[in-house]
Amino acid sequence: MKINEREQQIKLDILESLARSQRALARIIESVADSVESSPQLAGQIADNLTAIVSYQRILTRKIIGLPIRVKQKGTAKQPWLNTNTGVLQGKR
Repeated sequence: MKINEREQQIKLDILESLARSQRALARIIESVADSVESSPQLAGQIADNLTAIVSYQRILTRKIIGLPIRVKQKGTAKQPWLNTNTGVLQGKR
């Protein structure tokens, strides 16, 4: 398996895991909704925790989806461009 294919497979696995987690959170939210009447304080604490979990998942998803897919190119590298105005070419500061 090539590196790009492996990278894509890992991203897909993580996204599938996040989808399973979202389904589990939906079930938890439903059960919390049922228990609100008996313990509103506990329901509020669980809701706060779920909000934090969803926030972490959202950040992770953005990072995974937002990663650019690198396309590897074959060829010969060019010489680096050095700005003569900065003194880099002469070794000055």
